[in-house]
Amino acid sequence: MNEAKPAVRVGWVEITEPTGGLSYLPYATGLLQSYVMAHAKQASRYQFSLPEFIRSPIPEIVQRLALADIVGFSVYIWNINYSLAIAQALKKRSPQTLIIFGGPQVPDQPEAFLSHLPFIDLVCHGEGEASFLHLLETYPERDWRELAGISYLAPDKSLISQPRAERISKLDSIPSPYLSGVFEPLMIAHPEIAWAAIWETNRGCPFSCTFCDWGSNIASKVKRFGEPRLKAEMRWFAEAKITFLFCIDANYGIFPRDLEITQQLVEIHRSQGYPKRIITQMTKNQSERAFEAHKLLSDAGMLVAATLSLQSITPAVLTAIKRDNISLSVYQELLQRFVAAGIPAYTDILIGLPGETYHSFLDVMDTVMTQGQHHELRCWNVQLLPNSEMSAPAYRQQYGIQSAIVPCHSPGDPASGRLTGIQEENEIIIATQTLPHTDWIKTQALAWMVQLLYYSRLMQLPLLLVQALSPLRHRDLLTAFMDSPLPAESHFLRFIREFMLNTAKEVGQGSSEYCPVQDPLSGETKWVLPADYALAQLLLYQQLGSFFKECQQVIESLLAAHDCQLPPQLLTEALTVSQVMFEGQQNPGNLSLSYNLLECYHQIRQGQTLQLKFKGSLYPVETSTFQESSKRESNA
Repeated sequence: MNEAKPAVRVGWVEITEPTGGLSYLPYATGLLQSYVMAHAKQASRYQFSLPEFIRSPIPEIVQRLALADIVGFSVYIWNINYSLAIAQALKKRSPQTLIIFGGPQVPDQPEAFLSHLPFIDLVCHGEGEASFLHLLETYPERDWRELAGISYLAPDKSLISQPRAERISKLDSIPSPYLSGVFEPLMIAHPEIAWAAIWETNRGCPFSCTFCDWGSNIASKVKRFGEPRLKAEMRWFAEAKITFLFCIDANYGIFPRDLEITQQLVEIHRSQGYPKRIITQMTKNQSERAFEAHKLLSDAGMLVAATLSLQSITPAVLTAIKRDNISLSVYQELLQRFVAAGIPAYTDILIGLPGETYHSFLDVMDTVMTQGQHHELRCWNVQLLPNSEMSAPAYRQQYGIQSAIVPCHSPGDPASGRLTGIQEENEIIIATQTLPHTDWIKTQALAWMVQLLYYSRLMQLPLLLVQALSPLRHRDLLTAFMDSPLPAESHFLRFIREFMLNTAKEVGQGSSEYCPVQDPLSGETKWVLPADYALAQLLLYQQLGSFFKECQQVIESLLAAHDCQLPPQLLTEALTVSQVMFEGQQNPGNLSLSYNLLECYHQIRQGQTLQLKFKGSLYPVETSTFQESSKRESNA
């Protein structure tokens, strides 16, 4: 008769960052626990503690984990440093505790990682469900030679790294942590929390972009969870009153069934009110399904915004990052259809990709605006993720990549170390062969300037009208504000330009890009990005009028340099309307115009033919029209 194995106490650490007042359920460790409960020979042998998911004081967390036999950590860029600090303190307190790290932040080549962090006993690579179960089933033995997909240091400090197991072919063999009841004790213990949930309908990505770590973690073939499981999870989200869903599929809408899944989610939302909102990562080459799925979500009021991950359109860049098999025509078509349908969509662009130059980045900006992206443009620094191809030494050398370590969060966020003293960090690109560091500084500052002038709506109306009514391109206008000599009396524009260039220089040296702004009413300090900081200064010192006068001088100088003329008074009136709109006046009072500027503005934003009307006398602005314009802008 076999001797019964002792009970095993298992602890979890998966620090999830709160967003918008919501906290994410710890999905990765929930999957592991669900798998163990379903497939262990004797599931009752395992006693699972509640997962640690909040940045509490480390001694408190260590106290709760001190009696665990095994503690599993799920780590990524937003929690790696804090997780390491917990693990180190735990090992010091309880040397016998087996500490296991898994997740995208665990390097595929882990020798240096393990050598520098001796408090970690072993790491898991890729899908960890089967490996973790195998480890538990053999505990307390520590003979891991037959354990696939793990790495550890032998007693002589040599690396032992086992090949990964084959990917799980039938994803439904991994029970849903939502349906298995794993999260119920946690939710009962925290009735004060409004929860968000991570959802995946499939795993894998058919693309191999060099800046991404998808391929190294779960390979390229896309595998699907079963539809009955997905529908049951949707019902669970509604019954549990999950406010927000983040669908982590790499390509939502890639399969024909995704339309049916979306429709089912919408029907559950309409009948029960939950989940309220969702964000997805859209498929790259399927325009029709992507549009229909996101239109369903938008019509139901569930869609936060459709994500158009462009990254770049420069041919040399697309080749260097292995993204040249993604159709730009699909992006263009989707953007135009989203605009026509009134569906909010934003475009992602990366700063510092190999092959990009300052001027090619200007062209990317110009193209995105010309194609109709007037809602939101998000410019991100390229992060060098541990398991991305771009992080490999050979790739860095090939493209002359230089990098800097910068804070991962604003100083006001818990992950900044404000509460614990432990700062999360990112490694970002600050120079390449084609983008010297000085040009990277200009590119970063340009991205912030575009946010201030265009996507804050501060100057969007006049810039759109100038571009539509003259031969000037968007890049000409951007260059005038960012690169060209400014008129002598442009005090505020000069301050803003120099501030953004200096801030970009500091970021390249490892500083945070966030700037402190004090609320004049509450006295509370908020941390905002440079574009928002510049705008806050204009509002705080009540200098919008002077700012618009300076902008008018810059545009008039540009028009004169290109021998261009606008209809009389049009630029002055466009700037006046823009200022009044931005200041949020609901009743324009005596504001009257010679042209139908608001109508023209919305015609351009909706991709319609511009129909400028001149009355020969003052053109009264209808209060209802003005209010509708202000409402649209505030919603955007």
